[in-house]
Amino acid sequence: MESRGNNYYDVRAQDVKLEDITSSANNAEILRMLRDDDLASIEEEEGALYIVDYTFDHGNTFFVKEGDDWGWLGYFIGRNKQIRNLHLFYLPEDGDQVDAFMEDIKHNKSIEYLDFQHKIEGDSIIDRLASFIIHNTNLKQLRLFEVDLGFNCAHRLAVALIQRQHKSLTRLSLKYNNLSNVALEEIIGALSGYTQLVSLYVEENMSRRDQKYYDMLAQIIDLKCITSSRKNAEIFRMLRDDEWDEKEDLNVADYDSDRGEYFCAEEGDDWGWLAYFLGRNKQIRGLNLCCLPEYEDEVDAFMEGLCRNQSIERLGVGSCDIDFSSLSPFIVNNGNLKDLRLFDVDIFCAHSLAMALSQREHKSLTAFCFSGNNLSNEALEEISAALTGYPYLEWFNVSENFLIGRDGCESLGAIIRSSALYLKDIILCGNDFDDEGLQTLVAALTNATTLRLLALSSNRSITAAGLRALSQLFSPACPLALETLFLEDMNIGDEGAEALADGLISNTALKHLVITPNLAGITSTGWA
Repeated sequence: MESRGNNYYDVRAQDVKLEDITSSANNAEILRMLRDDDLASIEEEEGALYIVDYTFDHGNTFFVKEGDDWGWLGYFIGRNKQIRNLHLFYLPEDGDQVDAFMEDIKHNKSIEYLDFQHKIEGDSIIDRLASFIIHNTNLKQLRLFEVDLGFNCAHRLAVALIQRQHKSLTRLSLKYNNLSNVALEEIIGALSGYTQLVSLYVEENMSRRDQKYYDMLAQIIDLKCITSSRKNAEIFRMLRDDEWDEKEDLNVADYDSDRGEYFCAEEGDDWGWLAYFLGRNKQIRGLNLCCLPEYEDEVDAFMEGLCRNQSIERLGVGSCDIDFSSLSPFIVNNGNLKDLRLFDVDIFCAHSLAMALSQREHKSLTAFCFSGNNLSNEALEEISAALTGYPYLEWFNVSENFLIGRDGCESLGAIIRSSALYLKDIILCGNDFDDEGLQTLVAALTNATTLRLLALSSNRSITAAGLRALSQLFSPACPLALETLFLEDMNIGDEGAEALADGLISNTALKHLVITPNLAGITSTGWA
């Protein structure tokens, strides 16, 4: 672009042919409205102008193409008194054109919202942007997206905020600006005099965040900007301010529910912040994790934050693949964890879970569930070896693991023996063990004197021989006082019914025997 003196635009503004300095009739009309202070109002946004390089049908839009003169565009914006919101989504690659445009933008006094969304080096615009910030007394909202500020440009931005006499900013948004903690700290310090600031939004890539990043922003970041809904923002606030109801579990899922506290994770929810607030909260006792973010860096950030928590007593993980090597620090170091439940989790790292359970100093687990996890005999053996060191288990559930056979029952028996003095409920439904496996379990169950509930439903390989072994638990000679037995969805047959009846003749403890009559295979003879 040729050099233009101070008066170049002033003497030509009224006479210049707008068609000659624009690429389209639309752009020429935009320049005319800017020049004549005749900017058309749009329903959603009064006094708004969008500058883009792509199709964008939204009110006053300047579609940039070859032939548009950036010097004239900047001049008319700089002199206009009607424009309120400037959305700048494109700048040219030519540095001279950028300079010409920004040189006149800084003179504008009417813009209240500058929305700058363009990937650009901050050095090319920061000085003129700083001048605009200092002198435009009407500016209330500033958004910088993908403007590479770095430390030097961030410093100049902070100085501009300090030098600005009118501390009237209400909203500041800084997203993906390559801000270090030092630079961010300086900007935050510069905002200390902005008493009208109601929304501060800062977002950097997960890889650039550390604890100091979160610590600096935790009390001042706008929670609505890092969540997808008011409900999620309120959950963040309660976690941050330690106002969580200890009786309520937090459910993190990709669906919502009115039953309990549900964080319905959607686009716009920041998993790094969720983990940070969870990690620092001292009141939350229960967490049910039913989904994880899509991207690996978000998963890593979430797990890192979660592993800092020391108050969670109940952790449930369901319907999501999870790498237990990343969750291991939580299991090992959280001395308050008492209840661990894993549902429909494809365990490809059972070794990591077993190691974490073994390394855990506080053997305080009272409830453990492994349901629908494609658990093999080998994996169960390793996990069972770790769980034998937990003598206080009261509730134990290993169900719907179809790869567990008779060998797996040996491992299950070891767990039962180690917790025999405390076990109250054992749930072993839908596993692939047969009569021999059940006989192995019965031998272990004999000494579980506190057991009140046993569920063996959907183990369809069990026959009358296995049920006869089970009936030994009902004998007066057995110290077990079982109250509830589930044998649903099992082909008991007449022989099995007779075996159960023989065992129950002298039993007074059992209150509930639950079967599925139409699937039990029992005839009138068996019922008799």
